[in-house]
Amino acid sequence: MNSEFSNALSVVIFFAVGFGLLKLINRFEPQWVSKDGLRFTAKISLDSASTDKWTEIRVLVDGKEIIISGRGRKARALMGKWTLSYSVDAQDARRRCFVIVRSGETTSTALLSVPATSRCVALLDDLTKA
Repeated sequence: MNSEFSNALSVVIFFAVGFGLLKLINRFEPQWVSKDGLRFTAKISLDSASTDKWTEIRVLVDGKEIIISGRGRKARALMGKWTLSYSVDAQDARRRCFVIVRSGETTSTALLSVPATSRCVALLDDLTKA
């Protein structure tokens, strides 16, 4: 009886620790940022009713514009020069969202999402104020 109880307890502890580790891992979002903050990875979603998926992209800040590149079919449609329009108050305190507009167009907008603690946030905030 004692060994059955200890076996059951060890299984419960094993799953509790595993669940706790999963919650801890999901709190952190991997993001690459260069030392100067001019190049980084981010997530983007087109601002339209037909798309609600986030796509992983690479961003290069070039003066007052950002250049988006990436791999894959989804990222190819988003490649090009974009201009930062303004910052959005996100519901999630761990993320910062920015509205971007494709250069030369006013109807093509998207949301750019980066972790709130990223080195690139200060640079993006400066671009929205410029």
